[in-house]
Amino acid sequence: MRFNMDQWNKVCRPMVHRNKLIKDENGRTIDATSYRQMIGYLIYPLATRSDLTFYVCLIARYMERPTEIHLAAAKRVMRYLKGTMDLGVLYRRNGDLKLLGWSDSDYAGDLDDRKSTLGYVFMLGSSSISWS
Repeated sequence: MRFNMDQWNKVCRPMVHRNKLIKDENGRTIDATSYRQMIGYLIYPLATRSDLTFYVCLIARYMERPTEIHLAAAKRVMRYLKGTMDLGVLYRRNGDLKLLGWSDSDYAGDLDDRKSTLGYVFMLGSSSISWS
């Protein structure tokens, strides 16, 4: 498996609750190329895994100068993916096919530059069809 994932333990959550990622100016930098490869690996499943979207976008913010804390966060998302490989999108034939949508924003939640994070999801029946 890529990135020695077969050696990693599975986790039930992609990030530790209340663990805020910030630019780590004093932290030890890591190889940005391998970090970017890891982010690229995580982007592919986003087509069917809306639960990963927020976390992958969050760790992708630090591709320019990743440090060890960013690598640890990316590895945790990958460990979550490893433990939840069987999840995906399911459309039931006889379900109620209402189209619903929601959005949310954290209003200047980025601790480094005070940018907001916006997310939305549209569902058809009980399954997501579009998200960001």
